[in-house]
Amino acid sequence: MCDNIKGNPFAGLFSTDNDAVSFSSQHQTIANENGNTNYTNELLDTINNKSENETESTIFDDKVNQFMAHVFGLTLCQNSNSHAHGSLVFIDTDSIEHAVFERLMLSDPKSAVRDIVQGADSHILETQVITYLYECYCRLKHYQVNSDLEQIMRNACQIILRNVNTALQEPDLFQYQEVHSQFVALFTDDITSKSELPLFVNGIIEELITTNRESDIEDIIIKSFAPVLDIVHKEAAQNTLLGALFNISCLPKTTKDPYDLFDKPLQQSNTVMEGNIWIAMNSLNEQLHKIFHSLLKCSTEVRHLTLQWLSNCLHMNVNRGKLWNSHMEVGLLGVLCVSDGFMLNVGNVLLRLCQPFCVKSNDTKIPKIDPTYCSAEAKNEAESLQCGIHMKDLSSETCLIPTPEGESRPIANSFGFTTECFFLTHRALDLGYRVILDKFLRINQDLARIQRAYNDARVGGSSEVLELITQRMETEMTKYLSLKTSLLVPEMLEHLAKFHAMTAFWLIQVNLNIITEGENIQSFAPKQFIPVTFPLPETVPITLRCIPEFVIENTIGFLCFLRRFSPNTFEEQGSSFLNPILTEIIVLMESQHRLYNPHLRARLAESLEALLPTTDESVVPAIPNLGTFHREQLFLFHPHRQQIIPNLLQVFVSIEMTGQSVQFEQKFNYRRPMYIVMDYLWKLDEHRNIFIILAKEAENNMESVQPPLFLRFINLLMNDAVFLLDEALSNMAQLKQMIQARESGEWNKLPPNEREQQAGYLQHIGMIARFDNILGRKTIQTIKMLTTEIKSIFCHPTMVDRIASMLNYLLLQLVGPNKKNLKVNDQKEYAFNPANLVLNICEIYINLSKNESFTLAVSQDGRSYSPELFKLADNVLVRIGGVGILGDLDQFAKSVEKAANQKREEDEILIGIPDEFLDPIMSTVMTDPVILPSSKITIDRQTIARHLLSDQTDPFNRSPLTMDMIKSNVELQQKIQEWISQKKQEKLNAT
Repeated sequence: MCDNIKGNPFAGLFSTDNDAVSFSSQHQTIANENGNTNYTNELLDTINNKSENETESTIFDDKVNQFMAHVFGLTLCQNSNSHAHGSLVFIDTDSIEHAVFERLMLSDPKSAVRDIVQGADSHILETQVITYLYECYCRLKHYQVNSDLEQIMRNACQIILRNVNTALQEPDLFQYQEVHSQFVALFTDDITSKSELPLFVNGIIEELITTNRESDIEDIIIKSFAPVLDIVHKEAAQNTLLGALFNISCLPKTTKDPYDLFDKPLQQSNTVMEGNIWIAMNSLNEQLHKIFHSLLKCSTEVRHLTLQWLSNCLHMNVNRGKLWNSHMEVGLLGVLCVSDGFMLNVGNVLLRLCQPFCVKSNDTKIPKIDPTYCSAEAKNEAESLQCGIHMKDLSSETCLIPTPEGESRPIANSFGFTTECFFLTHRALDLGYRVILDKFLRINQDLARIQRAYNDARVGGSSEVLELITQRMETEMTKYLSLKTSLLVPEMLEHLAKFHAMTAFWLIQVNLNIITEGENIQSFAPKQFIPVTFPLPETVPITLRCIPEFVIENTIGFLCFLRRFSPNTFEEQGSSFLNPILTEIIVLMESQHRLYNPHLRARLAESLEALLPTTDESVVPAIPNLGTFHREQLFLFHPHRQQIIPNLLQVFVSIEMTGQSVQFEQKFNYRRPMYIVMDYLWKLDEHRNIFIILAKEAENNMESVQPPLFLRFINLLMNDAVFLLDEALSNMAQLKQMIQARESGEWNKLPPNEREQQAGYLQHIGMIARFDNILGRKTIQTIKMLTTEIKSIFCHPTMVDRIASMLNYLLLQLVGPNKKNLKVNDQKEYAFNPANLVLNICEIYINLSKNESFTLAVSQDGRSYSPELFKLADNVLVRIGGVGILGDLDQFAKSVEKAANQKREEDEILIGIPDEFLDPIMSTVMTDPVILPSSKITIDRQTIARHLLSDQTDPFNRSPLTMDMIKSNVELQQKIQEWISQKKQEKLNAT
């Protein structure tokens, strides 16, 4: 060993320099026979025997060199004779630990080998980190034990294990290496020796514990080994006999594998490939169904093991339901799950197993499905077999209604195969079909963006950019076609339709089968068919506490997918599918007492849109359209069709009124499909009459404790219209400024990062403006539609000022002096159509023009009205082709101006009116003053009525308030009337 410890490379094998010095001194000191030689004698002996010591040191160094060459394939000595040990990797460093780490970082160890000889040891040239370290470990364990090298070998073992842990915890350090896969390969490869593996793994764990005593050791072990276990689990699932069969698909086996089918999708027809895949997948699923059907019929024990295998498969892949929702496909969770194709095939097999108990057309036999299954958990395998509970952790799923604090959920004593198969299937669809559907829709959106970029590049881009975009489009199209094909297998669509129809039928019967807290029942499956009648029973069965939300979500996703990509399925399945589905939607939309989640109720309205007999013009059908006959009949003859509009309005209002968590922007997204449904139903006489009846009921109950449904609905319509269009117009003005700055060259003066930020912000504002423009236009169109037949409630004292000021404000923004700020190039890109808005607003004026209250309210809007307002609108209407309504609008304008003049004369007498006669919020003369019970403040009746539509609290102290709680201030009303009469008389006497 060298005298200079710091300069000796083998010192790196010791944990401290002191250990190295101690070890070196033991081999450089010659002890006398008695072992008690003093320090002076030792020094003299060392001097006298210097040549002998140097010889021993050289011998020891050579032993260490041999050890390093054999175990690590390394040499740290520039002048070492590598031929003595074969070819070695030379690392220029003074520390062995550093040398081993540097060796691991070499992407091509061969480049660091000095004097390569033929037939060099393959271990020396090994490129895989884990494989290399495991071989080092094996060679170390088999190295002939030498007492001189015992400490060195112990420290060498620690270096190996520390580097394994580094690789497992920080795999990104080793680029282009699948570190965790290499670790798994140690157990699966036939070439690797297995004898040292148990000790190797134990050593890794012990080293982890030793070096992380102050950390959470469980987290450290999970970080190191979770990816390894995930790979083991995934390969075990997919490479068993059943796993291999389930893994056959047109989709990739892992997230990193390519999509192999549909080569050159932009250059050839893909119909033949699609058909071939469908035939193959149908055949595969048919055979898999036969296998599982046979296993389930074999014996009680085999059935138990089969259901256990299926349940474990779903349980171990539960993270699939979370991955895509959080926009993650890869990473630690990504390798935990089986492939999309695997899970889709599992769902297909289970769908086929469910077909025997799917409801036939006009059949009132209820499938024996117990709704309490998901609240049960088996404590052990014996209970699982005895009670028929194989699924795990479903009790933690969010259910249709929550369980009140202090109460429990019902649980049946045992469950049959039909119940298990039903919930297994829904879980498989939740983890398979729904996840793939989300992925498919996301890629569909990506393709639309790429298509826009491609169109832009064709106009003004370079050929290189165009080629890159084309390649990207081809890659995404291959994914799109593969996913679409997997979702549209005809036999699977048929099975899904029947399964969801059965689910809807069963769910309605569960709603009607009233079971209350405290009832001791062995089975909760509905037994006797109960016809649906409205209103539904007020008592809600507690079994709804046990049914997971994904049962509803699966149906919603399927309906929305069919509308866009397979509308013929609606017609092929006909009324046996459509009728129970519509009944389910109507019943569950009605109230949060049957479906608590407001998002889910709003999505039911979206699925209602999917049932409309309209076609999506943006999608070109790949096959001939079968028409819309059955869907048309659905809205004309469904037994509960008259409940559609009330329940739809209930959802519309409840998104805002329940106090449940719904993001502000999200509520507008939810209302978009509702507008489409209303527009379609308005064209049908029966449904239009229901709107009219609801409006009359509202008008007759304006001061009821709970504001009438239709009144709340139109109040929210006006709120939305003002907010959305105000935001849209503001964003359009901002867009114009930003586009002008870009086109004038101002952006070119900015630093590149700021220029990029501005471009991103412009795109963001453009997207928001487009959203607001579309929703704002839909809202105004709905108001226009309603006012063609329903007028008086809009002109009620509670509402008339609001709609008048809304229309005046919006019209002024569109035709007034600020309209020039809204003009941008390519308005279609932002869905901005000011001409259409002006036309619709003017038609609303005309629809309500016969009502004197409305005419007066328009004239009294001091913020936006002026006699010039309608003249400006006339000029715009002439330019946009709205000449047909000019006559009616001019007549209305004259009526408004006349009303304004009359009101001005009347108001002259109100000069000097006492403050106590004025409304404290609106500062207008009160016509019907009322006293608020809590704050004791007097306010005009119509002011507080309008406030309570949105907020049922006293506006002055936030205490609860309803219209039945207020009291008329008769005395003050008389004073106001007397004061006005007196002023009128004084004016009359003066003239």
